[in-house]
Amino acid sequence: MTAGERVATIPAMGRAYLGLGANLGDRLGTLRQALAELARQGDIVACSSVYETEPWGYVDQPMFLNLCCALDTALPPDALHAALKAAERRLGRTPGALWGPRRIDIDLLTYEEARIATQALTVPHPRIAERPFVLAPLAEIAPDLRIAGLDRTVAELLAGLPDAARQARPVAPAVAVLR
Repeated sequence: MTAGERVATIPAMGRAYLGLGANLGDRLGTLRQALAELARQGDIVACSSVYETEPWGYVDQPMFLNLCCALDTALPPDALHAALKAAERRLGRTPGALWGPRRIDIDLLTYEEARIATQALTVPHPRIAERPFVLAPLAEIAPDLRIAGLDRTVAELLAGLPDAARQARPVAPAVAVLR
């Protein structure tokens, strides 16, 4: 390098797949707000349709609206996770029952091919293979994505879930939330 030359630094980008869900208040409006929050953390490069899904775990609650998106971000996984939790709080998420009703839920499903297991964060999401409300919208935008540690694609995982089509039904195109 000669005097006066500058070296351009380009931040490393990682692709994260996120799952979003809401079953309280204006569900579609909340998903729109959540995507706007996510756009502050990177570039949303894909977004699924919106799916209406049955509650999982604790079933005596309203139906959810769910979607998945792909986010290219310069944030490392732990910082992205912290940003997602902060976005949930700004959108009105309050502590509640495990798998209970919520205004918004934003899960970090995968981050590149990372496998992370800390007290605060597990990637890939530990229950990704069991959840049609995650796999159906994720299969729409990334059917060939291999989930680290599972050695199967999203499409293969979805095909292995009984009754997934009944449990997760598309109700609105992606443009409904990206306006």
